[in-house]
Amino acid sequence: MPANLTPEYLEAERNYRAAKTPEEKLQLLEYMLSVIPKHKGTEKLQSDLKKKIAKFSAEGAKKGAASRRGSMFNISREGAGQVALTGAPNAGKSSILDLLTNARPEVADYPFTTIKPQPGMLEYDNIKIQLVDLPPVSPDWFENWVAGIIRNADLALLVVNLASDTVLEENEFVIQRLSEAKLHLVEKVNQRFHPDGSAEIKTRMVFTHADHPDAPEVLDLFREALGDQFPSLMVSLADPAGTRPLADFIFESLEIVRVYTKSPGKPPDFADPVTLPRGATVMDFAINIHKDLARNLKFARIWGNNKYDGQKVPRDYLLMDQDVVELRD
Repeated sequence: MPANLTPEYLEAERNYRAAKTPEEKLQLLEYMLSVIPKHKGTEKLQSDLKKKIAKFSAEGAKKGAASRRGSMFNISREGAGQVALTGAPNAGKSSILDLLTNARPEVADYPFTTIKPQPGMLEYDNIKIQLVDLPPVSPDWFENWVAGIIRNADLALLVVNLASDTVLEENEFVIQRLSEAKLHLVEKVNQRFHPDGSAEIKTRMVFTHADHPDAPEVLDLFREALGDQFPSLMVSLADPAGTRPLADFIFESLEIVRVYTKSPGKPPDFADPVTLPRGATVMDFAINIHKDLARNLKFARIWGNNKYDGQKVPRDYLLMDQDVVELRD
């Protein structure tokens, strides 16, 4: 069967052959895998791409382990989603990690207290969301592995300090520096990977130090100068009451749904929901459970908001958050 490779794939392949660094090669391989036509004629090509990606990823981890950075090029994804915290020095990233998770990062009012990635788990109702605190993006210090970790996350949380006298310049520098590292912060991802090896990452903004006397005025100036770059939330990290709204904001920003399984004649399992992207269908849920079940699926019964108990629905039915699903083959 012919491969019928697309112009996008062929362009990325040419860029891959011309790439000079392992990082560039890895980025282009990821893009090639994302755009290659998925059919029997490309199975060997897909397998070769995956082997090369594994090779370059392993080399990057090995290189990192031999240096002071340790194995920092990759943070294993855990939970329902991975959220990378980025921003200028003293923005409040470590405070967010400390407030929302059981991780205990060093928090101080001087810059660069975070010098390596620090993961922590946010327990949100009955799921867990992984937050990763990263070193700040600054003219004084930046390494491309920081952009690499953000690139692989499900969401970038851009943290902005309203108590800073240079908040506009700091924010513009962060976005520009990450862009130079081929990572584009965007409100909505149109194309995750690009032929030149660059990538888009869905981004949301958290304004910290809402309790500062000048915070409202600074926020107005920020929005007047830069507009509403991303959906945002303003919080005071000194106020415990802000914990739940911030957790809600992160969950909503991930755009996922929690779906509960139910076997015929048995109660639902509310302890361990399946998490799926918003817009997922009953068929997507079935595939997540077991491919054989999905192959033989005829219909499902649904329990949830705005539907009657045990409503029969087709395989392409769009699932809502906290639906209960009983699959029938």
